[in-house]
Amino acid sequence: MAATAQPVNLVNLEQVSKSYGVRSLLDGLSTGVAEGERIGVVGRNGGGKSTLLRLLARREAPDSGRVTHTGGLRVGWLGQQDDLEPTRTVRALVLGDRAEHDWAGDPRVREILAELLAGLDLDAVVGPLSGGERRRVALARMLVERHDLMLLDEPTNHLDVEAIDWLARHLSTRGEALVVVTHDRW
Repeated sequence: MAATAQPVNLVNLEQVSKSYGVRSLLDGLSTGVAEGERIGVVGRNGGGKSTLLRLLARREAPDSGRVTHTGGLRVGWLGQQDDLEPTRTVRALVLGDRAEHDWAGDPRVREILAELLAGLDLDAVVGPLSGGERRRVALARMLVERHDLMLLDEPTNHLDVEAIDWLARHLSTRGEALVVVTHDRW
């Protein structure tokens, strides 16, 4: 009888604590995220959900405890606030220096561009875009890459119902582990 392979743990938090001033958000938290897991993080505003995602991504260090990533872990990050460089174009931020024949030949990338960036000029400068357009650019930038773990902090902010529906369906087809903070029931 063959043994079934156990999923690999991608990230571990061991006895992690994090406070801001006198306010303790996490106290002795131990948890992990394994390959292919889908985790929704819910809680009150100010309860530490975004802090947990930043710790998982190593964008912030714990006050105590340890955060470990499996070797070579590729983490996709979408924070609540975009970090888009306002002077760059949509094309440069989403597609980088990929040749057109490379990304245009990838049906997954074409779908992401068609669904999230429909109506946006790829050569438009990002600075003047609306909050919803900027959110779509940030989301497209993260989704065109391949990751082992995707961390999404309120990904549906500024998205319309059609985009939210598409995103839910798209994420369900991807194999990456996913940790998401959202107030959207989908």
